[in-house]
Order: sequence, then structure tokens, then C-alpha cells
Amino acid sequence: MTKRAAILLTLSLLLTGAAFAEPLSVVTYQFKHKSAEKAAAMIKSLMSTEGSLSMQAGDSTLVITDRTENVKAISAALAQYDAPAQTIQLSVRLASARNEATARIPDNLRDVAPNLAMVRYNVFENLGSANVSGKEGDSGIVELGPAYRADFRFGEIDPATGSIPLSDFRLSKLDKDQLSQLYKTTMNLKVGRTVIFLATRDPQSQRALVVILTAKR
Repeated sequence: MTKRAAILLTLSLLLTGAAFAEPLSVVTYQFKHKSAEKAAAMIKSLMSTEGSLSMQAGDSTLVITDRTENVKAISAALAQYDAPAQTIQLSVRLASARNEATARIPDNLRDVAPNLAMVRYNVFENLGSANVSGKEGDSGIVELGPAYRADFRFGEIDPATGSIPLSDFRLSKLDKDQLSQLYKTTMNLKVGRTVIFLATRDPQSQRALVVILTAKR
């Protein structure tokens, strides 16, 4: 094969590849309810190596360029994500915990007995409980009996995992009209699953407060 023939063959192959390359599509998505910045992070795994995205001023619009099939899948995912704020039901219970010779769980905590069996205490006493309803982004405050209060903020539900971020969950105690913060954390709650954690300043303490959370939609 001559050098000229080889060049012509290479050029022919390149042109043939270009002819069969899948054209790229462009879509502009303007968000009504959710953050474009968070959506951008969410859809990166759906984009091809040829895809790109840009965010317009105001943090409410994404411009997506990708293969046609990818753009369709991304548009569907964004439409599902950009839904009005969903309502979340949160159950908050507070109990004291200590160790004694004989284990004891009150009737109003029997439903979470298997969960309580995983902590290192065996005697529990219910101190208060509350149910609160709120939407994504809302703040909530609940009174747990006469002496305790919990406040927090609902995050946005992750449709992929079904988890609900609970930001800045703070447990405080009321003492002579003064609130003192006992515990602060941020967590993800799985819808329908009960989460239990201990609030204590000393991990070796013989007493602790037990916070029991259940989120539902």
C-alpha cells in the first residue's frame, strides 16, 4: 500500500466514524422547588464522557449537553427530583438508661426492645415522646416531657436511598427556665427505620439518655 493510499484509508475511517457518532442533545432545566447545585451533583453519574453541564446565574437553571438517550434519562431524573417539598413524619422518644441486676423495659418501649438490647444498659425509663410533621427544609421543635427539648431541621429526601437528613439535632434540658444543650449531631434517617443513639458526656458513664427516632413519609 502506498503512503497516499494509507492516508486516504485513514481519512475514510475517520469520516465514517464521525458519520456514525451519536449526535449530542442540549436541554435547559429550570428548577422550581429544589437546588440546581445539588441536582448537578446528583446527575453526574448519569452523564456520559461526552456530556457536560453548566449552571446559569441564580442557582436555578442547568444546561445539560449529552447523548440523546442520556439527556432523556437525566431529564426524567430531574423531574422526579424537582418535586414540591414532601411531608415528613418524625417520632421522637427520650428514655433514661442505667444498669441494674435485673433488666427492665417499660411497656411503652416494648416495640423497640430489640433495638435497646444492642446498647450496654438494661434498665430503661420513658422520659417523654412527641410526634412532629414537617416539610423538607422545615425546622422542628418538640417538648419531651417537662424537662427536655429537641430541635432540628429536615433536609431533602434522597430518592435514591430513601434517607432523610436531620440537621443540627440538639437535645437540651430545661433547668430553672434555662436551656442547657446536652447533645448535638447531624444524621441521615432511613424512612421507616428506627434509629437509637446514646446522649452522654462520658462513654463509661453508668447512666445515659437514649434518643429514639423514626421517620415516615
